Amino acid sequence: MTTRKMHGNNEIACGIDFGTSNTTVAIATGSHHPITLVPVEEEHLTIPSTIFFPAETNSVLFGRKAINAYVAREDGRFMRSFKRVLGTSLMNEGTIIGGRKTKFESIIGYFIEDIKNKAELFAGREISNVVAGRPVHFVNGNDKADKEAEGQLEAIFTSAGFKNIRFQYEPIAAAFAHELTMGDKERLAIVMDIGGGTSDFTIMRLSGRYIKKPERQEDILANAGVRIGGNDFDRALSLKSFMPLLGMGSLWGSKGLTFPITPFFDLSELSKIQYMYTRKYKRDLSALISQSTDKALTNRLLSIVEEEQGHILMSLIEETKIQLSSNEQAIADLAFIEAGLQVYSNRTQFEESLCASIENLQEIINECVVMAGVKTDEVALVILTGGGTAIPIIQQITRRLFPMAEISDGNRLSSVGFGLACDASRYYLGSN
Repeated sequence: MTTRKMHGNNEIACGIDFGTSNTTVAIATGSHHPITLVPVEEEHLTIPSTIFFPAETNSVLFGRKAINAYVAREDGRFMRSFKRVLGTSLMNEGTIIGGRKTKFESIIGYFIEDIKNKAELFAGREISNVVAGRPVHFVNGNDKADKEAEGQLEAIFTSAGFKNIRFQYEPIAAAFAHELTMGDKERLAIVMDIGGGTSDFTIMRLSGRYIKKPERQEDILANAGVRIGGNDFDRALSLKSFMPLLGMGSLWGSKGLTFPITPFFDLSELSKIQYMYTRKYKRDLSALISQSTDKALTNRLLSIVEEEQGHILMSLIEETKIQLSSNEQAIADLAFIEAGLQVYSNRTQFEESLCASIENLQEIINECVVMAGVKTDEVALVILTGGGTAIPIIQQITRRLFPMAEISDGNRLSSVGFGLACDASRYYLGSN
């Protein structure tokens, strides 16, 4: 992938998987020491990519502490999924925090600096060398925006104090992690990394005997990716099963038109929820709802926005998605909106809501296979990483596309960070 600085000291390096939903970091200290995943929040090896700016203090909360502060209705600003802003116009627009306009470079920077500090506290020394994960495409179909996104992330890592920065595609990192458990036999593998914001695919030759190779470009046959991930699955479920209870599809105005859909899409997109909390948005929404013909439903929508509870709703939707990955049915309790309000969902409804996304994913996978110049039945190993790969329909499609392959999905949330540290060890420390 891309290297932004020259090699630094040869003592320690780290890999950081800054994800849309969760983040991990792993440390490498040379060939005589194993790669170590860092506990980034108490004993947890993953931390939710969330941040909370309390109104009364200058302190900033991260991860589960940020979520807890928001759920407890503490006064302040809560944000999540801010990685999806990279490469978009929102990076330049910024957002209002505590009455002041704040750039997203600073917001993401707070989070990355916190991760770096935790890694250094764990290691007991400064860490200057990092391999940072990145999706194959930050932005679909826009090479300029894609380069801008990587440049923005590089600047953020530099501001956080890293001196030597290298980028690696996330699915390639997951492949490096898996290679540590393999024997010497070469296997043709596809890595399917379906995270919170993007889905990325790599086809490459893997073998335990390749771990010490300084360059792996000849083993990488194809990379492909698309800006579809767990957040999009949440949005689809939200629009299918939740938003109708808030008035989506109801009538509006004297001519019996359908209620405008924009507020429902905004409330179902994590990166847009925060913009619903401005005075103007609340005022415009209230005026819109004044012409609703089913205020019993649309007043629920207004309540969520006025009470700034959009992220609570989306957390429940995400939890429903997770439940439907292991159960045929799920019940979401929306008593925080209205006493006794519940949403009943089933897996069939959920899978129906994903039809467009699943079709796009299959197209990208097929593209990757064609680019690699291989046949699907030649693929001997499928490595699944990222939370989205737990969805049953994703696993069914995987088995149908690659009928001869072994499926490996044991380390969905940590394999990328671990693999990035493997790459950091090889690149900065000259070891495996």
